[in-house]
Amino acid sequence: MLSFDTEEWFHANYDNINPDLFRGQGSNFRAQMDTLLQLCSDTGSRATFFVLGCVGEDYPDVVKAIAQQGHDVASHGYGHQLAYQQTYDEFKADVKKSVSILEDITGNKVQGYRAPSWSIIESNLHYLAALEELGLTYDASIFPVKTFLYGIPTAPTEIHQPRVNNRMLNLYEVPTSVVKLFGKNIGFSGGFYFRFFPKFLIKHAILAANRQGRSCIVYLHPREIDSTEQRLRLPHLESFIHYCNIDSTKAKLEAIMQSFQFTSIADHLRNK
Repeated sequence: MLSFDTEEWFHANYDNINPDLFRGQGSNFRAQMDTLLQLCSDTGSRATFFVLGCVGEDYPDVVKAIAQQGHDVASHGYGHQLAYQQTYDEFKADVKKSVSILEDITGNKVQGYRAPSWSIIESNLHYLAALEELGLTYDASIFPVKTFLYGIPTAPTEIHQPRVNNRMLNLYEVPTSVVKLFGKNIGFSGGFYFRFFPKFLIKHAILAANRQGRSCIVYLHPREIDSTEQRLRLPHLESFIHYCNIDSTKAKLEAIMQSFQFTSIADHLRNK
């Protein structure tokens, strides 16, 4: 499965970063999206684009193009606020707002959601019930690792129907792909992990999963394929995580897309 968290270069969850201050100040977003859509066309790939509601407001033509080219338009929330910093009602309202914006643009029902920065964690896992209440059919917010910002290291690594308050929800959870290293789960197929690890290792991990009958999910952000995009001023470690190997990511993504058959999350679930 192929997915893109469709947001601008300044949508990040770091201290002292307020995305609203950058909105409307210019970016390469349109060119980045043209590149991603062309890569999908060239490789015969279908993808899920998790789109922020505010991006839908600013670039409705881009969102229409995503849908018209046969891809899955899903919700990434409205303004990239961390889910675990919202109350249940705030979270539900945020998702509902974004879904309404995206459905008005495309005319299609939004089926899926991914939380900004994987911010569905153990303390707010029950928020998934809000997605069920809104009529969504899948979530892709859970990363079965543990970092300073996100993760549920004990979460199932296979697609499953999550349980909340001892009740199985009527939606699927599509967790991010991981491999086991020294007894711990580690990501390899998206974001920093995709940029950091060499291409041969990513291919090997995907092939190994496929041989076991499992699919993998690749995820990236538009800014990650564009070394000329503006950059946030971040402390050294955060800057390394955010921008490591940006120069080579587009070529790596193209090579991976040429090596495997990719589909959207919605299509994959329909064919399960």
